[in-house]
Amino acid sequence: MPKQARIEPVFDADDLKETITGWIVIDESEPDNEIVISEHESKKEAIQAAEAFEQRED
Repeated sequence: MPKQARIEPVFDADDLKETITGWIVIDESEPDNEIVISEHESKKEAIQAAEAFEQRED
């Protein structure tokens, strides 16, 4: 089964303002069992980690 990952921003909500404080990579290979596999400071790092995860063979 192919691996599939997505990235999502992590927000810090302060009153009416939301600030992105980081990015997480989520393994969505099994939709009923999604798992956060890593956390990153930049979107670029998160994208690279997601791509590496999808390419990895376990």
